[in-house]
Amino acid sequence: MGRYVVYDCDVGNDDAWGLMMLIKAEEAYKRRQELTNAPKKFKIIGVTCVQGNTTVDHAVVNTLRVLDVVNRNDIPVYKGCSNLFKPRPWENPKYFVGKDGFGDLEHEKPVDLSLVRPEHAVNAMYELVCKYPKQVDFLLVGPLTNFAMCISMYGTKFLDKVGETYIMGGNYRGKGNTTKSAEFNFMMDPEAAQIVFENVEAPVTILPWETCDDQAFRITLDWRLNMLGAVESPFVQLLNRVERALLVPRGVKRWLVCDALAVAVYLFPHLVVLEQQLHHAAVELAGIHTRGQMVIDHLRWEQANANIITKINIDHYQKIIAWTAGLRGVHMECELGKE
Repeated sequence: MGRYVVYDCDVGNDDAWGLMMLIKAEEAYKRRQELTNAPKKFKIIGVTCVQGNTTVDHAVVNTLRVLDVVNRNDIPVYKGCSNLFKPRPWENPKYFVGKDGFGDLEHEKPVDLSLVRPEHAVNAMYELVCKYPKQVDFLLVGPLTNFAMCISMYGTKFLDKVGETYIMGGNYRGKGNTTKSAEFNFMMDPEAAQIVFENVEAPVTILPWETCDDQAFRITLDWRLNMLGAVESPFVQLLNRVERALLVPRGVKRWLVCDALAVAVYLFPHLVVLEQQLHHAAVELAGIHTRGQMVIDHLRWEQANANIITKINIDHYQKIIAWTAGLRGVHMECELGKE
């Protein structure tokens, strides 16, 4: 076994696609099919849930719902932080994915909450790196509260054992999607994001908002619903309901799932990543207009702590997401692996 993966998320539709991509890749590796040219072999050893798109309780339910429809209830699920790193009233200002993170739909089948592991997600993170030192990679696609809390509690005993860290969040040109200058995941818990940047030594990989918005936004909702949506799998049919409820009433024309793109960056960097820049990054905590903004040291006065993805191959990414959905005729080995 090469690597172990912890997927830290606040499951809405974008997190769900990222989780599905991880599961699809893990299962393909086990069969030794399709992905022989991909760089990583791995096992998913935990999904840790955090407050962000929705409450942590809803995030847990949504995670269990996804794992159930893909018959992967063997993957451990841990409930994480329900409060922000710096205590203050929490509120999601937009609820873009609905108050429950999944479009506020009714579901025929309830989830089995007994499947949630008793350990808190933060403690589980630490226990897992102790069990597999330097082999556990963290994919952080929600607010960074869980990861920052683990740093705060365990310090270098945790960080010295962490493998690679990938983050979907922040912005490198000051373009926001929640405020004028801040991206959602960092804005929801800026103190947590800053704690991560202050304490990491090996650069973390960042997929910022602008990279997603500039390039992945080319994919149309029509393609998503009428091409991918025609795939007759329980996962796709679940996400069809969720995304139709979320996106169609708003008149959305483009389909953007940043968390899935972050997973593609982790799994297939040789296919997806076209440009990246090493910088020192910090997070503004006190600005009236800029709280939550990721601040880049373009002068290069400080040691780099972030590898920022600035350009992606959108054509390869679209094939990867099609493969994730199980679109007929799309095979990773013949479509991507030999290019």
